Amino acid sequence: MKFNVTLLVAAIVFAQLDAHSIHSEEPAMKPTWAIVIHGGAGSSPTQLGEESSQKRTAGLQHALQTGRDLLADGGTAMDTVEAVIRTLEDNPVFNAGRGSVLTNDGRVEMDASVMDGKTLGCGAVAGVTKTKNPISLARRVMTNTKHVLLVGPGADEFAETQQVPLVDPEYFLSQRHEDGAANIASANQEEDEPHFGTVGCVVLDSQGNLAAGTSTGGTAKKLPGRVGDSPIVGAGTYAANGLCAVSGTGVGEEYIRNSVAYDIAAQMRYADKSLETSVTEIMRNRLQPGIGGLIAVSQQGKIVMQHNTPGMSCAAADSTGRFETHLILDNGGAPSATTDTSVATESEITALIQQQASDWNAGDVDAFMNVYWKSDQLTFSSGGDVTRGFDATMQRYKKRYPTSKEMGKLTFTELEFLPLGDAAMQVLGVWKLERDEPMGGRFTLVFQRFAEGWRIVHDHTSKFPDQSPQ
Repeated sequence: MKFNVTLLVAAIVFAQLDAHSIHSEEPAMKPTWAIVIHGGAGSSPTQLGEESSQKRTAGLQHALQTGRDLLADGGTAMDTVEAVIRTLEDNPVFNAGRGSVLTNDGRVEMDASVMDGKTLGCGAVAGVTKTKNPISLARRVMTNTKHVLLVGPGADEFAETQQVPLVDPEYFLSQRHEDGAANIASANQEEDEPHFGTVGCVVLDSQGNLAAGTSTGGTAKKLPGRVGDSPIVGAGTYAANGLCAVSGTGVGEEYIRNSVAYDIAAQMRYADKSLETSVTEIMRNRLQPGIGGLIAVSQQGKIVMQHNTPGMSCAAADSTGRFETHLILDNGGAPSATTDTSVATESEITALIQQQASDWNAGDVDAFMNVYWKSDQLTFSSGGDVTRGFDATMQRYKKRYPTSKEMGKLTFTELEFLPLGDAAMQVLGVWKLERDEPMGGRFTLVFQRFAEGWRIVHDHTSKFPDQSPQ
């Protein structure tokens, strides 16, 4: 049996399905705008302590309120991302802007990036030392130059030509002792579970545009010149209309190695996965435990926040009235039963297949056909012939097996499952008919999830050598 042909046919059928049925993540009440922010992943609220936790919560609430007010008044995604991150950069509790951690030679070197999902325009800076709000400078790179990323002295020189506030580098050090060490948890590298800094914001505005931004002071005691994922578009930041907007926080080197932010969008585009499934794949399977977290929003206003660290400062709001802040998420924000859901899906489809066998053995072809997609796009392939449509497939079965004697006793065994996105499943197996002239072979089914349940949209049957076709 040529499985490459089978997979190609299945892919063609699957590609023809309604995109809405594939992306079943759309909320019951679709938000007209949505915003998600983070203030760093790593330490749990217990490690942060009560005072630090209160300051972080207050900072998140202030930033979220800023974004909510802008969006409710019709503000754009890009303006909102910049304004929200500026409030976080101005708050010494967070590892960005004023709260940036120090390199091992006692200086502050900051990174930031922004991306406009409408145009795919993006801008970033790395290693800047005197820009009060690096996120604003990153946006100027996007709008006022033909470049994407400026670094070090060149970025600082560019800042002097732009309408962005500049400060003496002492500004980033002046409140460290007054505030009990800026960034409280981030500044302490002796913790068993340090707080990975970085702040970020992702937005869907009422015009349907997405945007993302990320800003950071980096990693405490880093080597001078070290750059993480925050200014790397596709690693720590990504936005594309029609897909999602993403911002990450954690061990930047791992986000760069895995192209994390872009990979989420790629899973949605090329594998037809939902936003939540794509983020969960990254957090559970791609990144090692304790690496960091992600926030994201989809074109439909779906909000996702996940971390595989003991905690993550994050918050979300949308036009339906949602407004929430967190320092830790239950189950790290991941679906509570990701593995169990997969097992349940396989069990559900197995039950349908076995019910088909029971209906067949009862001589009831009509009941046997209930599992098939009642559509002209149904494809049935056997013995080198292809039948298209539910009615034609029904007629083919009844013509081939007019009585229960010809039907015989059917069994399906050796089932193997391969998920095709979130709402489809390929099933391989062996079929056997016990009758006067026994026969059997292999089959490939493609199930699609519809509102009424799982249905077979493609059926390819092969026979073992020297047997008549089904």
